[in-house]
Amino acid sequence: MLRGTGVSPGVARGKALVIACGYRSAAPRRSIHPSEVEGERLRLDAALATAGAELAALQADVTERLGQSQADIFGAQALAVDDPELRDRVLRRVREKLINVEAALSEVIDEYLRIIEAIPDAYLRERAADVRDVGRRVLSTLIERRGPSSLVIPAGAIIVTEELLPSVTARLELDRVGGLVTERGNRFSHSSILARSLGTPAVAGVPEASLRIRTGDRLIVDGIGGVVFVNPEPALEREYDRLEAELRAGKEELTHLVGVPSVTRDGTAVPLYANVNKLADTESALRFEAEGIGLYRTEFAFSIRPAFPTEEEQYEYLARAAERFHPRKVVFRLLDLGGDKVLPYFPLPPARNPSLAQRGVRLLLRHPEVLKPQLRAFLRVSADHPASILLPVVGGLEEVREARRMVRQVQAELAAEGLRFNPDVPLGAMIEVPSAALMARTLAREVEFLSLGTNDLVQYVLAADREDETIAPYYQPLHPGVLRLIRSVAEAAEAAARELTICGEMAGDPLHTELLLGLGLRAFSVAPGEMLEVKNAIRETRLDAARELAQRAVELGSAAEVEALLGERTRPRKD
Repeated sequence: MLRGTGVSPGVARGKALVIACGYRSAAPRRSIHPSEVEGERLRLDAALATAGAELAALQADVTERLGQSQADIFGAQALAVDDPELRDRVLRRVREKLINVEAALSEVIDEYLRIIEAIPDAYLRERAADVRDVGRRVLSTLIERRGPSSLVIPAGAIIVTEELLPSVTARLELDRVGGLVTERGNRFSHSSILARSLGTPAVAGVPEASLRIRTGDRLIVDGIGGVVFVNPEPALEREYDRLEAELRAGKEELTHLVGVPSVTRDGTAVPLYANVNKLADTESALRFEAEGIGLYRTEFAFSIRPAFPTEEEQYEYLARAAERFHPRKVVFRLLDLGGDKVLPYFPLPPARNPSLAQRGVRLLLRHPEVLKPQLRAFLRVSADHPASILLPVVGGLEEVREARRMVRQVQAELAAEGLRFNPDVPLGAMIEVPSAALMARTLAREVEFLSLGTNDLVQYVLAADREDETIAPYYQPLHPGVLRLIRSVAEAAEAAARELTICGEMAGDPLHTELLLGLGLRAFSVAPGEMLEVKNAIRETRLDAARELAQRAVELGSAAEVEALLGERTRPRKD
């Protein structure tokens, strides 16, 4: 039994497929014959040469576009690729362990990272990101030189890897994946959020999972308990037969809610929208009859490409999504980069704390060459469909006003070209940093709607990085300070007569639904797989009781006390 953190509920059983991940691709870890060692050496040398050439080209391009200081990072990475010590260590691992070069490279890079991350000096520790970047680039080159069909996922396979990047996830045949096991990550990692949106059981934070599990091992992935069983005994299999049957029965009990209005017991309508990451997600959102798309995260389409998608490419897939939901609304969020969301072809300057560096709308406003094509695509879609534009990581009024000016500028350009758009397209702001939450009343007067992003709001309010496993206990969505801030944002939206939709992970947990309604939330946007449970919780709630619950919660002193209070509410109640 291997312990981790359950990040996507459910149970998956199947054979393990251990893979190594690059930027955009993945390859299975496999054993090799001694006669293959020389071939693996040639593959590594070719990949290092290609990666070096890519980095040199990137350095030249970035120097021309952004300046020498921004490009220096790629010069440093090129030196790392040329380091003979890296090559020698990888080849030694291939010879001694008789494993493919992708697996050997992953192990060596992981070894380097452990050494660097243990260094007391904070500045030197930051170089871990450069080492990880080099490893992924070389790994991607190795994998892609083998061709696009190098990774075939057997139906029902359990993917086991160190870290599952969104860019890699996009290229996996996820409809064939039974479950996910990763060494890095936690409940609020982006790969975990994606797993929940797909309804794929997943366990993260399993130490050395890719070394302790072999391809072909029989696994049970318990996404509820946060454990993974390797080659389990028959008695344990029978126990999970029973658990899976109970989980299926629980889901089937809620299918009658499809098509049923999302209203509280006392008759208050609570719109229930879907969060989606890509066009394919709209299928399940339609199946559960979402009232619209409350959050279309556009980063996914960027992460699967080797370069920025063109305006036409963006328009094509966004228009198809809007057409599928017409006449229901679709909220497109502008590209949210920075922090842990990076693109290999869009370098960001090194930062001591990436979560507090350039990101969201601030970053986009500094790069109109990225922002304007996306705005053009959004606006063109708005000509035929009820589309809205959502600004990510808004910090204050100046960013909203500057973004509004950019929208008007793009509208003028489209009009001059004879292209159609909605001149009154709604513009909204994500409330996910404390300054925006505290300025919500003022921001609400400048935009047409607000969206509450609790994932980032919690980490910024509590100074707890949601991607850092070591600080996970301090990431507490139910902290009374967070709850008070949420209530103040809801009051601000109500005072300004602006719709406020909560679209963070808190919204998708039915144990939080009554509390959130009591805090003043009146619209939810959740992953399609969470819709029925949340709708069930909405329909079981009376607003007077919810307000009383919320008042008790905000007066408590800790997240643990709030959790205990909600635990009491889960006991069966009489009408």
